[in-house]
Amino acid sequence: MDVKRLIRLEYLSILELNGEGSFQLLQGQITSDMDKVSEINSEIGAICDIKGRVVSSFCIIPKARGEGYYLIGDKEVMKTTSTILRKYEPFYDVKMSCREDFKFYAIEENKLIEYFPETDLKKSLQSYKSFLRIHYLDKNYHLLAVEGEDIFNEASTDNMQLWNLDEINNKNFEISMDTTGQFTPHELGYHLSSRVDFEKGCYTGQEIVARMHYRAKKIPQLLVKSSKKQIPTSSKISNANDTTIGQILSSVENDGLYHYLLSMNKNFEDEEFEI
Repeated sequence: MDVKRLIRLEYLSILELNGEGSFQLLQGQITSDMDKVSEINSEIGAICDIKGRVVSSFCIIPKARGEGYYLIGDKEVMKTTSTILRKYEPFYDVKMSCREDFKFYAIEENKLIEYFPETDLKKSLQSYKSFLRIHYLDKNYHLLAVEGEDIFNEASTDNMQLWNLDEINNKNFEISMDTTGQFTPHELGYHLSSRVDFEKGCYTGQEIVARMHYRAKKIPQLLVKSSKKQIPTSSKISNANDTTIGQILSSVENDGLYHYLLSMNKNFEDEEFEI
């Protein structure tokens, strides 16, 4: 590749779980169903606290060698996730370690197919000669994970603008240290994907999450809005009566417009509002 077609994602790292107990530990603690994770299928998941608020989010893939899994997410959040899961380590045959030796890149789907024609888009997880490819939701960008020699560095840029825009367009919000423990899964739209599986067994906070899902008269919803106005992340959104109806989760500027991912609360009933 003679042009910078990849985006470096230096904020990502891996929490590695090794051992026969890895599956059972994760199945009992995360919101997604570990039975759906396979050598050709990645999953997105989260961990909640006892109040049903999201403290960690990540992508899950199995290790290629040995029994175990990789959780891929924000570096600092993965350290927090390790602290949370280590409380259960004595009850399972599992060892954990945070790894920052992997390098992560994003590549647009059409360029992925052009450069790597062996790509099988039916697989959300694929192993290539020198890297792993991970895909989730309906994102235009795929995630590449490189262990060992960094073969993509010269063909990459650190401008994450298009990656962040792709996240917003797909209504995907990942937990950072600034947002851990602040939101319920429904406020982040996690119930709309396989990130929260309502058919699996219990996990921390599951009863509260299920009660919201099945009993609440109004469920929060996500919206994507664009504006010429720059508004700080976490700002509240109000209606004409100055009632708070939502909050800005994330934003990115592109081509002169600011694009926002909004979490709208129970006061929002398709109201008109300005941002």
